[in-house]
Amino acid sequence: MSRRGPKLLLDENIGLRVYEELKRRGFEVQTVIEELRGAPDEEILRMALSRDKIVVTMDKDFGYLAQAYNPPGILLLRLRVPTIPHRLKAVLCALQLGERLYGYITVVTETRIKRRPIK
Repeated sequence: MSRRGPKLLLDENIGLRVYEELKRRGFEVQTVIEELRGAPDEEILRMALSRDKIVVTMDKDFGYLAQAYNPPGILLLRLRVPTIPHRLKAVLCALQLGERLYGYITVVTETRIKRRPIK
């Protein structure tokens, strides 16, 4: 069975509605809400690493922690208006990068996408 795009691990702040919509659209996605609710960021990064998943978050601390933990990738949403539709749109926009999300911290705003290598 082939997967559609990169595998994602959504931080709690992304929410269940975004998770459910991504899953409905056929993306391989998990949410911290179901498995690691309340877990420290370091534990989320270890899970992402063990499962080869891109962490999707609005918490910029993950960008700092990425240097120490070297996760598969970080997708950081920096939205002025972080409503559910805006979060979903930002994730879908970034997913157009496909496998190129791996190895990078990708920052998505309403108007642009910036990437920098994790290491």
